[in-house]
Amino acid sequence: MIKVGIIGSGNWALALTKILTNEEIIIKARKLDGLKKKFSHQNKKILLTTNFTDLDSCKFLFLANPSQTVRENLKKIPKKLNSKFIICCKGIEKGTNKLMHQVLQDLFPKNGYAILSGPNFAAEVIKGLPTASVLSSKSNKTLNEVSSIISCKRFRTYFNNDIVGTQIGGAMKNVIAIASGVIIGSNLGQNAGAAIITRGLSEIIDLGVKMGAKKPTFYGLSGIGDLTLTCSSLKSRNTKLGYLLAKGKSK
Repeated sequence: MIKVGIIGSGNWALALTKILTNEEIIIKARKLDGLKKKFSHQNKKILLTTNFTDLDSCKFLFLANPSQTVRENLKKIPKKLNSKFIICCKGIEKGTNKLMHQVLQDLFPKNGYAILSGPNFAAEVIKGLPTASVLSSKSNKTLNEVSSIISCKRFRTYFNNDIVGTQIGGAMKNVIAIASGVIIGSNLGQNAGAAIITRGLSEIIDLGVKMGAKKPTFYGLSGIGDLTLTCSSLKSRNTKLGYLLAKGKSK
């Protein structure tokens, strides 16, 4: 049986356990308090641990922790690990301005990896609502291997090889989402909301192309798809942040 590991124990980690075909999944968490009940309602064997060495036998390792903690966590993983990594977190590292795959390559330059991104609210994946996502890798072999362990009737995965564009779309839409939240909170209307999303997409494309991304990527799920979802709902933490700021609240 192929073992799969997940670093992180939040809602996205729980969502992953719903779509993975594997019956044995190892969840690496900082603390185990309250997690047993959270991950218990499934027909799968889920091991909860705080020990990175328990990930040694995992063929695939999903990074579902916050983007700013990726390097910190990777430093604690045994360097002999042969796992292929699937990056599920969205963001750009503070201080270095590196994308998540670049942070990974700093520490595990020889390991294969893929990016899982797109317009996905974890809560809806957990509920089994229809979802489409993007799996991105420069290696078609890696795409096929990772897709073989993701099987859910209502979770459809599309492939691309543009790892830069896929990540830029997922990270930069958060900036536009804050602006969208400000518009909603300030009652500036739907015209302004549509304008900020459209012009925001244009700026994201310009940035992405300059960084080596492919323009068509931004017209797909990890671009306009993720941007539209995030900017149109207060379920998005960044949109809600903008909304609360417009209402005069600090948090």
